[in-house]
Order: sequence, then C-alpha cells, then structure tokens
Amino acid sequence: MNTDFSRRTLLRGFTGVAAGATLLATGEGLLAPGIAQAADALWNEPRSANGWGVLTARSSGTATYDIPGTYVRVVLREGAVGTVLAYVAQRFHYDVTRLEASRGQVIGYSDNRQVKADFESNHLSGTALALYPDHYPLGVKGNFFPHQVTAIRDILAELQGVVRWGGDTESPKESVFYIDVPPGSAKLALVAEMLRQWSVTPGKGAGTQNIEDPKRIKAAKKLANMQTA
Repeated sequence: MNTDFSRRTLLRGFTGVAAGATLLATGEGLLAPGIAQAADALWNEPRSANGWGVLTARSSGTATYDIPGTYVRVVLREGAVGTVLAYVAQRFHYDVTRLEASRGQVIGYSDNRQVKADFESNHLSGTALALYPDHYPLGVKGNFFPHQVTAIRDILAELQGVVRWGGDTESPKESVFYIDVPPGSAKLALVAEMLRQWSVTPGKGAGTQNIEDPKRIKAAKKLANMQTA
C-alpha cells in the first residue's frame, strides 16, 4: 500500500488553534521529553555511533545510488551498505510514501559533524539514510499512520535486522534508517547479496510484498520487540 500522506503531512494542513488542539488531544506528533532543548554537539570520533569509520570526503568510499522507481539519487557508503539502504529507500517509496527528487530531502552521506543525537553521526560514515527529515524531525513521534508503520516494520524484518529505524531510538527521529551491524558483518553481506539477486529476478524485491501476510507481520513484530527493547 502506498500513500503520499503521513500524519505530519496531514497535520500541516491544519492551522492555528485547530492543529494544536488536535495534537494535544491525540498525544501524537509531539516532541519527546527533553528534545526541544537539545543543542548541537560536534562529533569528533573516528567512527560513527554504529562503529563504522567516518569518511573524510564524499568521493572517498561513497557511491551515488539511483533509487529504482524514482528520480531520486543518494550518496551512500559503497558496497553492501549502499545496496541495503538504497533498497530501504525504494521500499519506502513503494509502501510508505513517495520520494520526490525535487524536495531535496533524501540524505545519505553527510560531512556535517554537528549532531543532536549520536545516531545522526552515522551519516558521516555513509551508513544512514534520512527520508524527509524536515517532515519527520528529531524528537517527534507519531508521524506515520498505522499502515505506514506496518510497512516500515516489514522492511526492517525483510532485511533481517541489519537496519534500525530512528523511530525506535531513545531520541526518536522517524525519518532515519541506519545500519545496525558492525563493519565486516556476514549477515549484512548476505542480505546485500540477496537484494542483488532479487534485482534481477522477476517477482522478487520491492513492490512484490504482501505486508499484510500474517507470517510477515509476526516476523516484523518479533524484530520490533528486539530493536525497541
């Protein structure tokens, strides 16, 4: 199922008191405690928070990935990382909400060392992907409809837990997905190879999933319990 609208997109359509009343009444789309006052910190570690080496230049260790089905291109860490995160973007486009190049809101590698949450440093190693971060900012939860969250959970389970959603972190950022296994991970390599095979196999890969399949939902819930524990 695909939709162009998230909770936050719809809430932007309301104005003034009406929007505020809706947010307060539902308790959704609100800043998590302590986030509003968060200040930028400079990340000076040689590795990002997930253990991958920080890349010193966009042209060093990165590659530009085209997201199939879109006009979007994103710079990510070259190899298995890029293959997996590009697939996340593709499935997000098909099953969560459309990605549009004109919005300029698909971010992979970044050399910006200013971070508000440690996991944002993963952009420095090219191992994180942000999809519309202005719509789904740090510290705000409840941006997505339930069926969109179901799709996100399905994506994570399909990738066997090698990717974590920023919505599951202590300081949530629902626009972010990042590699959650260390460098040299055999599981990451296997998942990336699986995706490469799917890309040349009819009936496999993004756009072919039934996210309402009970077996898929069960697997997604199991992983969610592990990643949010």
